[in-house]
This record gives sequence, C-alpha cells and structure tokens, in this order.
Amino acid sequence: MWSLKMAESSPSNKPFWQLNRREQIVLIVVLAFGLLGGWLPQRLSVVTSESVGHRIFFLSPALTKMRTGDYLVFRHPEDQAYARKSLTNNDRMIKKVGCAPGEFLRVSADRQFTCNERPLGMALEVDSKGNPLPRFVFNGPVPSGQLFMTGTDPRSFDSRYFGFISENEIIFRAVPIW
Repeated sequence: MWSLKMAESSPSNKPFWQLNRREQIVLIVVLAFGLLGGWLPQRLSVVTSESVGHRIFFLSPALTKMRTGDYLVFRHPEDQAYARKSLTNNDRMIKKVGCAPGEFLRVSADRQFTCNERPLGMALEVDSKGNPLPRFVFNGPVPSGQLFMTGTDPRSFDSRYFGFISENEIIFRAVPIW
C-alpha cells in the first residue's frame, strides 16, 4: 500500500504541465537533442575540397527558382567519362550558380568564361596529373531549365568542363555556414 502511494506522488508520473520549472527545462533539452540528433546531421554538409570557398553548409530543399550566386547540391553527371575516373556514383557536388537561365554565357578563344560579362574563370587544359580535361564550349543565353555551375577556386571541376546541369538534378540548396 505504501509503495503504491509513493508511485502516485513520484515526479515521473506527473503530467508535463505539473513538472517544476527545472524538470520542464531538462525534458525540453533532452527532447531537443533527441530530435536534432536525428535531423541535423542529415542537413549539414562538410566540404573537404577548396572548390567553393566554404567548409560547412546547411542543406535545405531546393523548392524555389535557383538564381546566380546560390549554392546547390547535385550529383555529378554519370555520362562524363572523365568524371567516372575520379568520382563515384554516390558523389555529390556543391557548386555556385555561375550563370542562370536567360543570362548570356560566353567562352573566349583563350578559354575564359563570362556570364553577362562577369568573369567566371578560365578552363584549364590539363588536370594536376597532366591528363587532358574536357572543355565545355557554349556562347549564348543559358537555356531554360539549365544552370552553369562554378566553383570559387580556379582548379574547381565545374561546368567549364562538364557543361550545364539540369534544374531537375538539384538535390538541395546549400547555405554557407562557415
């Protein structure tokens, strides 16, 4: 009989609103860590290459129209022979939209890329091991539904080599944190 009364008066059997302030805070913190522990790691991406100038990104759904300057996550086009040598099918890339649909992309004879006369960088002829690199050549407005993706490092493997990415291939929008 005594143990039954103790169980009824135990703080663990109280409804949430009857917990004292300290117990409520502890419960909220435990729930927050539990929820964030399962959700947050899936929403963070750490970049180890120097190709985009940032190291940590928060990933969110890419539901709205993409604009120049947005960082986006996509899978590398699998049909590129060069990419198959250096990347696996599971590799995702984070790059910045260098030229959006309707903007004018130009490549000069010396492999300099510009978007609406804004410099995007030069395409290299060979990689760091001396292997020839593919080169994307296009002069004109970026087609609807296509994006020209760039890195911030001159050696970034980006659309200067593999061409446009379809807006349908975008997995996430990436917001730089650090």
